[in-house]
Amino acid sequence: MAVHAEIEFLVPGNGRPFTYAHEAPPGAEPETARFVGHAVEIRDVRAGEPLRLDDHGGALGHWPSELRRFDDDAQLRARYYPESAGIIGAALGADRVVVFDHNVRRGGAGGPEAHAHAVGRPVRHAHTDYTPGSALQRLRHELGPDAQAGLSRFVLVNLWRPIRGPVRDAPLALCDGASVAPQALHAVELRYRERSGEIYYLVHEPRQRWYFASDMAVDEAWLFKNFDSAPPGPGRAAPHSAFTDPRHAHVAPRESIEVRALAIFR
Repeated sequence: MAVHAEIEFLVPGNGRPFTYAHEAPPGAEPETARFVGHAVEIRDVRAGEPLRLDDHGGALGHWPSELRRFDDDAQLRARYYPESAGIIGAALGADRVVVFDHNVRRGGAGGPEAHAHAVGRPVRHAHTDYTPGSALQRLRHELGPDAQAGLSRFVLVNLWRPIRGPVRDAPLALCDGASVAPQALHAVELRYRERSGEIYYLVHEPRQRWYFASDMAVDEAWLFKNFDSAPPGPGRAAPHSAFTDPRHAHVAPRESIEVRALAIFR
């Protein structure tokens, strides 16, 4: 089974574009990153072969959480971070996992209240959270300037789960990493109030294969890569985006949590 829905992709141009991570301050330089919607086929993984981390960059798993409330940041860091680190470490076979931040998202990806910089709302642009440069910067930020010494590999991953199900509003779509040509990932500067980062946005190509999991429940989660320092392979990263499922016109707003983590291999 598959649905046809629109996802927004970067419009390629000259030079390195930039976008703001938050609202631009008054009088700030206009963003230069531009996006265009493309209708794509998004296949339901429940109707075919499952995705695998090493082959596709992401995998759907049955990973229940003991946590029932996700509105207390202190509880999330004290309980959900270690729980997520255990899931990630077991799935990847990592020697160490460092969970370093999270986002709780509520509300649909579209509609009159949606905004490109609305923190906590589903994101409709096809992207990965890190480039090689910003991935190394994150590693050094979390583990020190010499963190790369002695490591055979490090991977930046997200663990994404619903906190209310079934998910029918703004479900998460993953692009099969094996279908993404390297030149389709374009580095974009991401400007914060106090610093700048860098992420990859995806340029649309017809060969790209998109997937989602219908009616996700709270005991399920997507685990997907944003960057893998291992030699380039088919599952090095899985671009992702929210989308509007045209089969469901009136649904409860999506509620989800994602954690970002470093998986370390000695």
